[in-house]
Amino acid sequence: MNKSIYIKIGFTVGFAIIALIWGINFLKGKGLFSDQSHYYAIYDRIDGLEVSNSVLINGFKVGQVSDIHFLPDTSGRLIVEFSMGNQYSLPKKTVAQIFSSDLMGTKSISLIYGDVKGIQNPGDTLISDFEGSLTEMVSVQMLPLKNKAEDLLKEMEKAISIVTYIFNEETRDNVMASLLDMKKTFHSLESSSSNLDSIVQGGKSKIDNILTNVESISRNLDENNEEITNLFKNLSNISDSLAKANIAQTITELNYTIAELNGIVNKINSGKGTMGMLVNNDSLYNNLEDVSYNLNRLLQDFRLNPKRYIHLSAFDLGKTVYVDSENSNKKNEKIVYKIQIASSNKSIPLIPDNFKGYKNIEESSVNGIYIYTYGSHKKIEKARTLLQEVKDDFPEAILLEITGGAYNKID
Repeated sequence: MNKSIYIKIGFTVGFAIIALIWGINFLKGKGLFSDQSHYYAIYDRIDGLEVSNSVLINGFKVGQVSDIHFLPDTSGRLIVEFSMGNQYSLPKKTVAQIFSSDLMGTKSISLIYGDVKGIQNPGDTLISDFEGSLTEMVSVQMLPLKNKAEDLLKEMEKAISIVTYIFNEETRDNVMASLLDMKKTFHSLESSSSNLDSIVQGGKSKIDNILTNVESISRNLDENNEEITNLFKNLSNISDSLAKANIAQTITELNYTIAELNGIVNKINSGKGTMGMLVNNDSLYNNLEDVSYNLNRLLQDFRLNPKRYIHLSAFDLGKTVYVDSENSNKKNEKIVYKIQIASSNKSIPLIPDNFKGYKNIEESSVNGIYIYTYGSHKKIEKARTLLQEVKDDFPEAILLEITGGAYNKID
């Protein structure tokens, strides 16, 4: 094989190796042909700082980390070497601070200039500093809030325990009942307010009239001020006269008279004497009422049937013969008192719902009119008592006297 070929192959391989080394050093921030200054900083921890990470001054990249290794004193501390161009000089007391350059936690070194005159020489060890990560900073800021939140949760837990203990099932039922009562109360208040508004609206004209009357009274008082003054003077004179009179004796006599009247009233209430018997015993009243009613019926019957009571003799032959217009053999018919509660041109089904729950309603037809009656008594006193009870439900109810099929209204 031609030796030139081997030479070319060797030259190519050597060039490739040199390019590889240069590329690796370039990626590490080392330039083969550029002059750079190297500085060092010692850290207790670097939290992910790696070779080739950026070195910044006020956010501007001036170099990169070139090497990281442990100190040989077995202390566990790390020495970080970083390089930067010779065109950059560092003042004395410059601080190399590790910080998080992005939210992903990538670490970089920020060079913070010192305030001392003089320049750091290449190869010097700078003052190291470490800025906590974003997570640590947030944790530090949130720690007081976290502690307060934990305390608050503990207090809330205690409060919930107390509320749970107090509001047991019985208490909850009582609270619900109270809320329902409050709801009913508010509903009643709302209804009352509505009714009050209606009353006020309905009585507005009356209120206006009252105000008008008050104004008229005030005007009359103003116009008659002199007469009123004279009236008060007269009342003052009367008061003086009364003061001079023997009022004490008059009052004593009046008290004695009142005591006597109280004694009489007590005797009447206890049924003593004629007046007491009349007041406390209603039999006389009932008897007088019956007598009045029977006398009225007698006069009415006398007016309608005078021949029952005045008989004319046809012939006087030594014996008396009467001519009566009615059958003398007709028996006395019974009288029944019933309460008429309704009447109608059409028949009404006899069910309680049609008569406000009343039962045992009787239907009768008189001259084409259906009459509905309730109750049946032989004595008018009991019928009148029943009438007063029925009138609460049937205000138009009347008392009927039924005799011989005839219905007569009794006032």
